Amino acid sequence: WISIFPQHNFVFVSALTWMVLLLISYVSAKFAFRLQYGIMVIIAFSLVSAFLGRSGPTQSAIFTSGIGAVPFWQVFAIFFPAVTGILAGISMSGELKNPERNIPIGTISAIIVSFIVYVFVAVWFAHIASPEGLVKNTSIIIDVSRWRAVVIAGIMGATLSSALSMFVASPRTLLALAKHRIVPLSYSFSRINARGEPHAAILFTAFISLFVIAVGTLNGIASILTMFFLITYGMLNIALFIENSIGIVSFRPAFKVPLLVSFVGGAGCLYAMFLVNAFFSIVAISVTILIYVLLLQKNAPKDWPDVRRGIFIFIAEQAVRIASRLPYHPKIWKPNLLVPVEQPKEWIGIIDVIKAITYPRGRVEFLTVIEKKHNENADALSALRTQHLKDLAILREPLEEEGVIASSLVVNAKDFVEGADIVAQTRKGSFLPPNVLFIKLGTSSEHDMAVNELSRRIKLFDYGLMAFKFHPKLGLGQKHTINLWIRAGSPNIHLAILVALQLDKNWGANLRVLQIVPGENEKREAQEYLRKLKRTMRFPGDTELTVLVGSFEEITPQAPAADMNIFGMPQDCDVLWLKKMSDKVNSSVLFLRDSKQENAIV
Repeated sequence: WISIFPQHNFVFVSALTWMVLLLISYVSAKFAFRLQYGIMVIIAFSLVSAFLGRSGPTQSAIFTSGIGAVPFWQVFAIFFPAVTGILAGISMSGELKNPERNIPIGTISAIIVSFIVYVFVAVWFAHIASPEGLVKNTSIIIDVSRWRAVVIAGIMGATLSSALSMFVASPRTLLALAKHRIVPLSYSFSRINARGEPHAAILFTAFISLFVIAVGTLNGIASILTMFFLITYGMLNIALFIENSIGIVSFRPAFKVPLLVSFVGGAGCLYAMFLVNAFFSIVAISVTILIYVLLLQKNAPKDWPDVRRGIFIFIAEQAVRIASRLPYHPKIWKPNLLVPVEQPKEWIGIIDVIKAITYPRGRVEFLTVIEKKHNENADALSALRTQHLKDLAILREPLEEEGVIASSLVVNAKDFVEGADIVAQTRKGSFLPPNVLFIKLGTSSEHDMAVNELSRRIKLFDYGLMAFKFHPKLGLGQKHTINLWIRAGSPNIHLAILVALQLDKNWGANLRVLQIVPGENEKREAQEYLRKLKRTMRFPGDTELTVLVGSFEEITPQAPAADMNIFGMPQDCDVLWLKKMSDKVNSSVLFLRDSKQENAIV
């Protein structure tokens, strides 16, 4: 309009057009789209008028002339918004009778038709005008057309068509976001009037467009507009690529797109963004990340299609697949505990020990057993299972707060030992198996028999064993000093050292390594052994080395005081002996048996 009537004020004409389009969109979306049919007819006639126009220069077209005069991506930034009608169809999906069919067919048809028209017009211009004429005269198509008025109407119709699509589609997008309480003032934006029009959303998006009009010309904001379109297309392609890659069964699009196409589309959009304008690209990506973070902080409805967990499971599956093909080496050992629990309330004070052993990268799996005498009634069994899971969740909570991976399960079995044994065997064959069984020494003879039997069974499956005796009065004391008892040639030295180092690091404690020898003649040799052990095992520099002379059972009660004593245990676990030894020291005690998969030297 301004090119035809240069004496008219740009802002006034734009504002007047804005008011007319706002009125049309506010009246009815159906009315707005009916106008589009008339506009499409006018555009078609304008193309016919242009192609039937008088000829320009008669020389052959030189298609390579002028290449490089303007950067390609600057031209791309201006051209790209002209073919972004796909968003209009997506935004109006709620108004379509069959959006699954209409959107793909309409979008692809529009792109094909637009491509043919653009290429044909470019070739036509190359024949009817010189490159210099095309640069100097931006309205040359009007000058060379058969009927000037028709072409002018077509140009204005095409412009108004895009603007009208924005006025109709943008409020629908805002309406959809408001219905899910994603945007501020969602209650206002989600309201519709008696004609079914989102009046608040229409007014809000209209005033945004008015602000853009006040900023300046389209060419001045083309880069910013292109950023919005590119990042939208890029995120759509990336989302499609992710859902297609992770292989979830529910992802069954009616219109299938090859995996490579979505990947190239997403990567291409990001690449084009930085080529068009690196600064605005960073701003657009930052805003997108900010929106994502804000959405995570909102209480999203449970029925939202969230595939984040699927993504991480897919990554974990691929990592496990690769790791399972590689050989195991003791260097990668970490404490991954399987913890059978009979009475969860008795374990509250012990969680601090488990946390200190496994933090920061270990894992803990709690299990409890419902014995057959409890599973006669299905409702009672379900209630009991639910209660057990709640109790185990309380045990997991302090571990999960520190970032330790913790899980829990409840199984049915004829007795506690049978259930724990089944789980231990089953989990050993999984991709991420536990490597240590952590058990609590109890006070009843029945529990002692269960511990003896369970320790015997799990020995066959390369489990390490930790048997913990919690001091009923002192608990864990001040967590200041740890006594690590070492016997030369002990088969349980590696697990004991690794656990002692974990406790020393996580408690910030002082480590004391002790050894008992039968006489003074062996004391010097034992001291040299401990010094060598300290160097080889890379104990902390302040580790105290102590050699005591006498018999084990006599000297143990006279040992320096500590908040935790760590002993090795015989290969054949004897709970009565373990409890007898724990009573000789005035602290909580941890007994360990290696699985032969640990090595404190590597």
